Amino acid sequence: MSGTKSAGGSPVDLDAPARLSLRSLTNRIFLSAGLILGGIGVAVAAGAANVSLLPAALCGAVIACGNFFLMRKILEKAFSGGGTVNKGFVVQYALKFLGLIGVVYLVVRYGGFDLLGFLLGLSSLFLGALLEALARSFGPNA
Repeated sequence: MSGTKSAGGSPVDLDAPARLSLRSLTNRIFLSAGLILGGIGVAVAAGAANVSLLPAALCGAVIACGNFFLMRKILEKAFSGGGTVNKGFVVQYALKFLGLIGVVYLVVRYGGFDLLGFLLGLSSLFLGALLEALARSFGPNA
């Protein structure tokens, strides 16, 4: 396997800075959130959508971006140790996931937001990851 160490270290150590940079993924997630919010804004201005979609989509996009930020920080901390992942990683990741479920439940149940707009905002994470995958597949290093 290319990029692995024979002396037992982490296989990610050799090519981590070049191949696993999450900066462009973060930028694509922000870009997709902006595109979704802009599209909803245009639809509202044209009279094709209700104004209540916009704050709901904004709330969903903030939750999606915050979730990705926390997930990135937890994973970076877990894999910076050189191949060993401690038990704290599993606990942090599980607590983050449960917190996400709790926040989404509270927003849907008691937030009073438009559900379609909220789901559109949450989808910015998926759209950003899709854009990043497409960009990397057609990039010069593909």
